[in-house]
Parts: sequence; C-alpha cells; structure tokens
Amino acid sequence: MTEKKTKKQVEEELTKVTAERDDIVNAYNELMSQAQAVQKVANDRLMSIRLLESFANTVLSAGQQLRNDMTELGLVQQQSQEEQAQAEGDEN
Repeated sequence: MTEKKTKKQVEEELTKVTAERDDIVNAYNELMSQAQAVQKVANDRLMSIRLLESFANTVLSAGQQLRNDMTELGLVQQQSQEEQAQAEGDEN
C-alpha cells in the first residue's frame, strides 16, 4: 500500500531533492572547471615540447651542415696541398 503524504512532506522532499541536484550540478561544474584547467596546462606543455623539438631539430640540422661544410673544406685544403706538393715536385 502506498503511503499518503501531506503537501508539506512532499514540498520538503522536493526541496531536499532540489538541494541534492544543485549540489551535484555544482560538483559537476567544479570538476568541469578543473578539467578545463588541466587541459589548458596540457596544451601549454605540448606547445612547449613542440617548440623545443623544433629547436632541437634546427640545432641538429645546423650541426650536420657544419660537419658537412668542414669535411668539404678539409677535402678542398687536402686537394690544394696535394696540388701544391705536386707543383713543387715538378719544379725539382
């Protein structure tokens, strides 16, 4: 059998349920705010990592280019010395 409730009891239950719903909505909003803050921090960190990665790639590329240039310069100097030694040998 169903229990008969007075209007006042129903209003009190409704007030209680409404308060609980408001608490849940407030908790949800707080969690959503915190999640958005975490997402912003994660996005900032990701951008920093990408910038550092780009910088590292640029430095590595410049280092490789410098090594290539130094090797080429060494070959040119070696060739020049060989030509000079050969020219001195022809003079003698």
